[in-house]
Amino acid sequence: MRAVVAVFLAAFAVSNLDAWWCAIPAGVCATFLALGALTGWCPTDLLARGAATTEGNLLGYPEARRDLLG
Repeated sequence: MRAVVAVFLAAFAVSNLDAWWCAIPAGVCATFLALGALTGWCPTDLLARGAATTEGNLLGYPEARRDLLG
């Protein structure tokens, strides 16, 4: 699905080359979609936060904030 959307978005970008303010963002989005379709990588992974490390509590009981699948 990403590849199909990337093709249509790239065609839109090429058809609007005279309006660079519209063609450049469409071309960038088409590039990211094509890259995601080929590799499985998602550009939103750049915005993902890593798990924060937590300090142990004073009583030694495990907390719900700790990494469960880590």
